[in-house]
Formats: sequence, structure tokens, C-alpha cells
Amino acid sequence: MEVYENIYFGEDAEKYPSSKHGIRLVEKDKEINNCLIIGSGGETSINENSSILDNDNILVCCSDSIFSISILDLKLNWVKKLDMATCFKIFRIENDFVVHGELEITRIDSFGNIIWQFGGADIFVSLDGEDSFQLNENHIVLKDFTGTIYNLNFNGESI
Repeated sequence: MEVYENIYFGEDAEKYPSSKHGIRLVEKDKEINNCLIIGSGGETSINENSSILDNDNILVCCSDSIFSISILDLKLNWVKKLDMATCFKIFRIENDFVVHGELEITRIDSFGNIIWQFGGADIFVSLDGEDSFQLNENHIVLKDFTGTIYNLNFNGESI
């Protein structure tokens, strides 16, 4: 059984845990620190866009929340519930971040403050293998479960 130095919970995660992600800080092939983040809500798998570096911090999607962890000491900076179901991916746009959630697309700053949120007619998940979230040079293309396509500028407005 893995032992973690620090365990951080999202909202309701102590009662209803659904995703757990371990983070290890390794130096010269030796683990020097670790932490476990636990979220509640829909499960989040680890993928190439489920976390992102922000200076000395890592922002991690875990269930319905984004966790900000210091990469220097693995201490929790903040945790924010940003979707009623699941946060799938996080991307940098300009000086902020955009989170692809199941029900909401959310733009946040480095402190997790919400700049805007956008919800569609259905969930932002596709069963046909097409990506339901595409970040382009100056806009975002979304496809919901029913196939409706949305185009947003970086201010969260339909274009």
C-alpha cells in the first residue's frame, strides 16, 4: 500500500472519492516527496492535457476540480470545483487557462479565479471519436453530445 506524505481533497471527496492521482517529486532517481489528490464527481483519467505547468506549480484535473500544487514542495496552493461533473483537460490561453469540463468550459487565472464559464445544450463529450474540444489560435471549437458545434472567442462569447 502506497503511503503519501500529503493528501489533498476536493469538495466532498472525503465522503465520495472518485479519482485519485499521486504525484511524486524525484531527484536523482530517489523520491524526495509525494502527495495524493482526491476528487469527487466524474472520474478523470490521466492524459497529456490533464495537467499543465504554471511557473513553479502544476495544475491538475481531478474529478470535478482543478488542484494547484507547488512543484517545489508539493504543497497545495488551492483547489477549485470548476465543473458539476468532470474536468477533463486544461490548456493555456494567453496568460490564463481554459478547462474542458463535461458540462462547462471555464477560463481561470493562475489563482483559480473564474474569468468566464460556458455551458451548451448537452455535455461536451463525443461518442463518434471526434474531439469535443479544440483549442485554435484565436478561438475554441466545441462539440456537444448531440453534435451541436459551438465556436467561442477567448472571452467566452459565441462567434
